[in-house]
Amino acid sequence: MIRLRLYKARERQRVIDTADLEAVYVAVDPETKPVFEHDGVMVWVSEPDRCRVERRIRGRNLHLVESGTNVLPRARGLEILRRPGADYRWVHSLDWRSGAGEYLDRDRVEAIIDRALDIEPWAVPEGPVGLVHLSYLMWFHNGAMANGAAWPLNSCTTEQIAAFAAAATYFELDEIADLIGRLEPDDALSHEYWKLSSPFSEDASLIRDALRCKLVEAPADWA
Repeated sequence: MIRLRLYKARERQRVIDTADLEAVYVAVDPETKPVFEHDGVMVWVSEPDRCRVERRIRGRNLHLVESGTNVLPRARGLEILRRPGADYRWVHSLDWRSGAGEYLDRDRVEAIIDRALDIEPWAVPEGPVGLVHLSYLMWFHNGAMANGAAWPLNSCTTEQIAAFAAAATYFELDEIADLIGRLEPDDALSHEYWKLSSPFSEDASLIRDALRCKLVEAPADWA
């Protein structure tokens, strides 16, 4: 099964038949921030003619390096999706790789999420703007997954709820921001949030995609 997630598009997720892969891959717009996944290999179409390839092996997040870089021709990504089990050169990295398109390894993304979860954002409002927004968003997300999307109505101040919505807006997750703006004790709203935030039942995958993009687009917000 080949899966496609689109971080910035109305249609967030699709399952693609192998016979349709080439047509979909060639047509997809990089501006929608697409990632294809096949048999554990993920291909990010990051530019009109470039892509990046990742996979997870034995608990380690790896990226594919060819000719000294992890920024590959877009056509190469299609070849890899067709043969995800072939013998490729996978490299592990925890931080920025200079000269490689300002690409950030996913282990670093997970570390930043862990840091955001360790703080109470209302107690450290002067921290790095990106980290504070991420902390608010992850606090809302974890509460919604455990207790339903309406949990802030009985547990948070109006200012905190507004900060949850502002955090979603910062990450350009406008549908989540809209949902937070119309919270009510309704199970349907919870199901809407769960489906929206965690495509293919992968917890917070939409937020992780948004964080990955924001770290590249606004690095000063995390200093």
